[in-house]
Amino acid sequence: MFSAYLRLRDACPACGADFKGADAGDGPAVFVVLIVGAIVAPLLIILQVGLDLPDTLALGITIVTAIVLCIAFLPPFKATLFALQWKHKAREATHKDVE
Repeated sequence: MFSAYLRLRDACPACGADFKGADAGDGPAVFVVLIVGAIVAPLLIILQVGLDLPDTLALGITIVTAIVLCIAFLPPFKATLFALQWKHKAREATHKDVE
């Protein structure tokens, strides 16, 4: 499905379906940011208050965790949103669709 980290192939290697018209846009990034934020915000509080780590160490651990989670979550979320778009034949609206 992917030709690079987040770049979709132009066509399916198995069936030849054209993927050029499908684009998940910013949707995957929005979902990932919300989910990762919900994970790392409590982590920072636990590290600072619960474990009483120095602020810089707690912040460093939190930032690294956020980066790793974002890198790990982006491809599956992009693939899922692309699959939903493909399944429901969602395309960009055109003037012809409005009439």
